[in-house]
Order: sequence, then C-alpha cells, then structure tokens
Amino acid sequence: MAYQTVRSWDPELVPTPAGRGARPDEACPVEVALRVISGRWSTLLIRELLHGPLSYGAFRKRLPTLTDKVLTDRLAELRGHGIVERQITRGFPSRVTYQLTPRGEALRPLMIELYRTGEALLA
Repeated sequence: MAYQTVRSWDPELVPTPAGRGARPDEACPVEVALRVISGRWSTLLIRELLHGPLSYGAFRKRLPTLTDKVLTDRLAELRGHGIVERQITRGFPSRVTYQLTPRGEALRPLMIELYRTGEALLA
C-alpha cells in the first residue's frame, strides 16, 4: 500500500491552485507579477507614475541616466502588460503623457512591500 502525503497550503501565501505547481508556470500569479515588474528600470518607471501622469521629457528629467532607447522599450513593455497607458492631447504641439492603468495602480502595495523587504534584507 502506498502512502500519499497530504500537503496543506498556507491560504494566505497560496490561496488558489494556480500557485501550487511543482515547477515554474507562466500562469502562476507570482510569476505574472514578477514578469510585469522585471526588467531594468521598470520599477523606477512604475514608482514615478505612482505619483501621477508624466510626459516623456519629465521621465528624462527625473531619471537622467536612463537612455532614450531603454525608456522607450520599458514604456512599450509596460503598455503591453496593460500597466501603463499613453495619452495624446491634440493641439500644436501635441502632448503625450503616460499614466498607470488601474492594473498599474494595483502594483502600489507590491512596490511598498518590495521596498520594505529590501530594507529588511539590507539590515
């Protein structure tokens, strides 16, 4: 007779079966969140947008060592994930601003907790 080990899951840590895999799975909620914020500069762009909409030029002023190519690439990635939206205001000249979507705003608690955890790990 074979014995099965019954595993009990911490309901706060893993509340649904989606996170109970035995190997990395792109449908795991933790993997999804990490994929969205991964990439150099992504967390800094999200941090800046958590304070409100910004123009491309405002990003350049706030993050002066960020290259145009990386800024453009990261904004495109964040838009692709549905985290950031781009708005064009008509007129001359037209004005482009970036802001967080509701999905992007939902990253606020994660960003706060990542900061706290980082501080604790540095101590």
